Amino acid sequence: MRLQRFRSLWGIEPGPNLEDWKPLLPKLKAHGYAGVEVNMEVILQDSDLRLFKSLCEESGLQISALIFSSWPRYTGPRPTGLIPTLHLKRYREQLIRAAVLNPIMINAQSGADYWTVDQSIEFFKGTLETDDELGMTGKVCHETHRNRSLFNPYTTASVLEAVPNLRITGDFSHWVLVCERILDLGEEDKELMERAIPHVYHIHARIGSIQSSQCSDPTNPSFTTEREFFERTWKRVISARAAADSGKEETVLTFVPEYGPFPYHPIESKVSFEAVADSEGQRLEGVFQAHLDTLRTTDGAF
Repeated sequence: MRLQRFRSLWGIEPGPNLEDWKPLLPKLKAHGYAGVEVNMEVILQDSDLRLFKSLCEESGLQISALIFSSWPRYTGPRPTGLIPTLHLKRYREQLIRAAVLNPIMINAQSGADYWTVDQSIEFFKGTLETDDELGMTGKVCHETHRNRSLFNPYTTASVLEAVPNLRITGDFSHWVLVCERILDLGEEDKELMERAIPHVYHIHARIGSIQSSQCSDPTNPSFTTEREFFERTWKRVISARAAADSGKEETVLTFVPEYGPFPYHPIESKVSFEAVADSEGQRLEGVFQAHLDTLRTTDGAF
């Protein structure tokens, strides 16, 4: 198994004809990123999609596409009356559009937090059918994100039990904030995390706290408890993926140090959210690789 670090383009506008991204992409490659994660809603023209793909190819960067099954970018009031079948319709449309980029993976903010568990299960079963029909089985991971169906570990556990082949993007900063606690201290929380971790194929490696989904400086001693929790959890994801993929053709686990702009990032911070993402990405790549090397030494595999 290999680890690959991707950089989110969240908070960085492309500019007309992607002019602001053109010099950025080679810099990200030089910084050690294997790819970039791009919000499909930022690239409005199909011609710009093809241009973006070409620019990434020239820079040697792979692509992870971010899609929304509804309410893209949370612009304006929340739409009403969006039942699972309507989410599935848009989900299909977004997958077809994302295919233009030939992404290594697709990260989906899926469903709605106001649905019943049964509605979420109906939707996610439909996504797997859609993936299969479009030839994208195994490419889509559904994010554990606030406002979406997987916004808390309880609902997620019920969904995963009913849809065991579902792959998720583990952004556990959302769960820590929603639940207002570190999620590997209590026995019930440990069990919920154990049930989710084997389904994680993509990590949004952002350290948050019980009152904020993003720490301004993850290495600050004030966030030691949170940092230790997230690193423990991410190492467990690596262990689970390595064990599940042992003996198979070499697989890849992707992660994004997904630090975003205000209001995620403090408005008067001395460092930019981009700088936090870059420094954390490099730091965590070392932490993750050391853990994977330990697994190889201990088990003689992976």
